[in-house]
Amino acid sequence: MKRVLFLFALSLIATGLIGLLTLALTTAAPTLELRVLAVMGAVLGGYVLVQPRLNRVARRLA
Repeated sequence: MKRVLFLFALSLIATGLIGLLTLALTTAAPTLELRVLAVMGAVLGGYVLVQPRLNRVARRLA
């Protein structure tokens, strides 16, 4: 049970980091089109950066 809660906490932290990246990029974008691109890029970039680390931790916990 501890392992599941630990993985859940890491997932929440990763989601928060992706959210902060998205917020930072959307506030810096001057137009709506750039904001949409910033959101898509931040979510995709955050996923690419965080997912391998979460997979590694999940394998280690299993």
